[in-house]
Amino acid sequence: MTLIFVSLSAYGRGAPLTEDVQELAGSESKSPNFVVDNSGQVSSLNTEDQSPTPSTKEDSDRQQDQELANSSPQSMVHLTLDEMRNKAGDTVEPKGQQIVLLTATDGKGNNGAIENLIAMATENREEYCAYHDYIYQFLNISKHHIDGRPPVWSKIPAIQEAFELNTGAKWVWLLDTDAIIMTPQIDLARHLLDPESMKTRIAYDAPITLTDGKPSGLTVSRDIDVNNVDMIIGQDEIGVNAGSVLFRRSEWTKSLLQSWIHPDMVKQHANEQDALNYLIVNNDDVRKHTAILPQRVINAFSVGGEQMGWVTGDLVVHFAGCWVDDACDARWKDFWSRRTTVSETIASRQT
Repeated sequence: MTLIFVSLSAYGRGAPLTEDVQELAGSESKSPNFVVDNSGQVSSLNTEDQSPTPSTKEDSDRQQDQELANSSPQSMVHLTLDEMRNKAGDTVEPKGQQIVLLTATDGKGNNGAIENLIAMATENREEYCAYHDYIYQFLNISKHHIDGRPPVWSKIPAIQEAFELNTGAKWVWLLDTDAIIMTPQIDLARHLLDPESMKTRIAYDAPITLTDGKPSGLTVSRDIDVNNVDMIIGQDEIGVNAGSVLFRRSEWTKSLLQSWIHPDMVKQHANEQDALNYLIVNNDDVRKHTAILPQRVINAFSVGGEQMGWVTGDLVVHFAGCWVDDACDARWKDFWSRRTTVSETIASRQT
């Protein structure tokens, strides 16, 4: 299996891109810009700063001597987590370059109250990708906007675009921009995507909730075949939350995306999340291909009760609804200061 990590935040209909989005949008696809060395140091992979190729053996020897003089023993060795696992004979998949982290945004919306949101989210996710040797991808979703409808609908074609741009990827993780990876040591295969792991994560027998918070009369089936799961999503108090969803590459997923963005669905539902909840509740085939999880597995909120609010050890904290209390920036800064970095993760493993 292969995975794409998608981060999407689409708000502010027709609004111009912010400066930082314009800078990022210049690249349709890019690998992680960071690498983690044996000491836990995260450093930039900036090819523009590389030294010129030496023209003679003497030049080569002098360059190597200079590099040795400027480098500590630890920083000379750069191994990704995937390479370390391969050396250890770890065969659990998806891993490494099979996994793509994708951020897509139009740069506006309720989360605009978070200072430097895109830059900080990118830093956080590039670092995570570097540690696991995943690929990082950024998409500008302005080109997918639908006239007269909220930009959140643009998430749907962006998922398909992510598959098309990353032909080796088998999973797309759609993660809203207003989310921080708090525990970077968590590997997505062992956490969730490996079939045996997935069996332990599904919220079997849990009521499936409607968007008004009322029960639908349906529950999460125990007959789900994890080998046929094509969509993985968490559920909060008002139905599934589309801020963190994983999609597997398959013909079924392609068909789902087409149904989800169908003009009738766009017309009948206020946003893409309500539409997805409708499809899950009203279509038995969709439920057969969907793994509904306890919310905190992939989508803990910055505030909430025991089943909803982030606690130490959870993978992600999502700031959904923070604008209601005008608390987005303050909460973001609080959790940003509390997150575990990759360097801290590696240092803790070496002690």
